[in-house]
Amino acid sequence: MKLCRFKASEKISFGIIEGDSVFEIEGGLFEAASGAKKGKEHKLDSVRLLAPVLPSKIVAVGLNYKAHAAEFGKPLPEEPMIFIKPSTAVIGPDDEIVYPGHMSHRVDYEGELGVVIGRTAKEVQVKDAAGYILGYTCVNDVTARDLQGKDIQYTRAKGFDTFAP
Repeated sequence: MKLCRFKASEKISFGIIEGDSVFEIEGGLFEAASGAKKGKEHKLDSVRLLAPVLPSKIVAVGLNYKAHAAEFGKPLPEEPMIFIKPSTAVIGPDDEIVYPGHMSHRVDYEGELGVVIGRTAKEVQVKDAAGYILGYTCVNDVTARDLQGKDIQYTRAKGFDTFAP
C-alpha cells in the first residue's frame, strides 16, 4: 500500500495511491494502514505530493554500514552514532533543496531508508517496536560534506532547511 500526503484544490489530505489515482482517507495514516475507508478520488497528475509526514524531528543513525564508514576512513562505531535533523529539513518530492552557499560549498546526497513511526513511542521494548512502525519511505539525506568533517556531531552538516526530501 502506498500512503501519501497531498494537496488538491488548496486542501491537504492523507491518501492512498493506487495506479494513477489518489484516494483521500478518513482518519490518520495509522488508520489507513489498517484498512480505513477510502474517500474522494483524485487523478495523481492533478495533485501535488507533499512530504509523507511532518515529523517533530528526524532521528538518524550515521556510519551505519561498513562501506560508508570506509569512505571516511573510519571503522563501524561500537554504539550507534545518533544525530537529529530538524522538522524544517523535511520537504516534498518536488520541492527544491536550498543550498547554503554562504556556509558550504560541497553539498552531497545519500539515499536512505526512512522508518516512519506512526504513534508516540518512548522506551519501547525491542519485541514491541514493529507495532509502532507506520511504514517506510525513501529519504535523501542531503549533507554539507565540507562541514561534516569540522564537527564531532553531524547535525550542522545535515540539518539545514530542505535537507531531507
